[in-house]
Amino acid sequence: MKKLIRFLSLNRIRRKLILYFMVTTLLMAVACFLSYYNAQMLASGMDAIFENNQYLSELSENVANVQSTLESYLTTSHSESLKDYFRNSASLRKTGEDIRSVVYDTESGILLHDIGNMIITYLDYSDAAVEAKRGRDIEGYIQNHTEASKVYDYINLYIDRLTQNQFQENTKVYTLITGRLGYILLVNLLIILGIIGFNIVFILRMTFKTTQPIISLARAANEISKGNYDVEQVMVDSDDEIGIMADAFNRMAESIKAQVAAIREKAELETRLKEQEMQNILMKSHLKETQLQALQSQINPHFIFNTLNAAAQLAMFEEADRTYLFIECFSNLFRYNLRSLDSPVTLRDEIENINNYIALLKVRYADRINFAQEVDDGVLDIPVPCMVLQPIIENAFIHGISEIESGGTITLRVRDDGDQYTIEVEDNGVGMSKEKIDQILGDSAEDGRPTGYVGHTTGIGTRNVMLRLRNFFDYEHVLDIVSSRPGGTRVIISIPKICVQRKKEAIHA
Repeated sequence: MKKLIRFLSLNRIRRKLILYFMVTTLLMAVACFLSYYNAQMLASGMDAIFENNQYLSELSENVANVQSTLESYLTTSHSESLKDYFRNSASLRKTGEDIRSVVYDTESGILLHDIGNMIITYLDYSDAAVEAKRGRDIEGYIQNHTEASKVYDYINLYIDRLTQNQFQENTKVYTLITGRLGYILLVNLLIILGIIGFNIVFILRMTFKTTQPIISLARAANEISKGNYDVEQVMVDSDDEIGIMADAFNRMAESIKAQVAAIREKAELETRLKEQEMQNILMKSHLKETQLQALQSQINPHFIFNTLNAAAQLAMFEEADRTYLFIECFSNLFRYNLRSLDSPVTLRDEIENINNYIALLKVRYADRINFAQEVDDGVLDIPVPCMVLQPIIENAFIHGISEIESGGTITLRVRDDGDQYTIEVEDNGVGMSKEKIDQILGDSAEDGRPTGYVGHTTGIGTRNVMLRLRNFFDYEHVLDIVSSRPGGTRVIISIPKICVQRKKEAIHA
């Protein structure tokens, strides 16, 4: 009990709601109980009327059955009629004795008592008529049958009079019950209307008192969310949970205002520091640009390209076809490698660059390397980042087949796999360990350059290629490695078509 009192004292809004619902529930229960009680009274009265009418109807039917079997026996002298008479008369005699044994003080009761006496008299005459008939006393049974018929007519007359009398009494009772029921229905209607009015007034009052402070709090919170921290304090005069919430909100608003002022002051200080830092970075950038320009002035790429072209033309004039092919492939490879890694190219460009690279390797290593291509021409126009295939081919040669004496094969496969494009680079070299594969595909490597597995000439490792493909297509599982020792290594690049289509739209936008 103490816990309940403490609970209600700490939760004032809940206490108000509980009291309200208890009062309204009690009032509704009283109205329902009164309706049920009056309905039961009316039903009981109607049941009594029905039972009385049914009782008199059955009584009249029993008397008629005795009279019918009596006349049937007196007319036909049939034994079955006699049996039916004895059975019906015995039942009717018991009914008559039961009626006569009860003392009544009402008019209907006196009539019923008289009916009981007449039933006994009627049965006495009927039994005497039956005995005379069985004794072949014609005059005796006629006389008794005549007297019995007279009493039978009196019985029916009294039953009709009793029925009419009870009908009048039942009408009075029904009128009384109906009048009382109307009064009770009026009282119930007034109670229901009173409850409805009480609910409306209470709900309006409680809703206004409850929602008005909440609306004020919502407006103040909305202003704070817009960045206006100079809102007025929300004033609530209630001592319930809403008042506690309003007080806590006012303190919170003041705290936020103070914290925002501190953050602004700190942000201004950081801004000044960043401006100073940007100036330092700008100075370093100018210094690096100056150094780069100095290096470029020493080795001009255009000078290198022109020199390589001149050497290629010279080799062609001298009919040194292998030298011409070597220089031309090297020139193309050098020009492609100087492109920006952030510029997208097509898969066709990447494969042409691979062909130049393989041509250089074959000139240098002769029969130690075999290169095969299985390329679907319909896939060559998809966009890819620059320099994604050469590092993989380069690693397949350097770390895969360069360690075997002969028969080294690198296979490039490009195909359309339904909902994605697949690029595979497979070699039959020495293979890779699971630790090395985990190092390349895992998250432990830094800067995209796992130790011991970077490009030999480009300086771009397989992990770097994987990260660039992820960023380019915005797709996580873009590269996988399958290897066995010995047996070779297979690097699989899987690019969903939806990512390719999205990238094409971004490029053309």
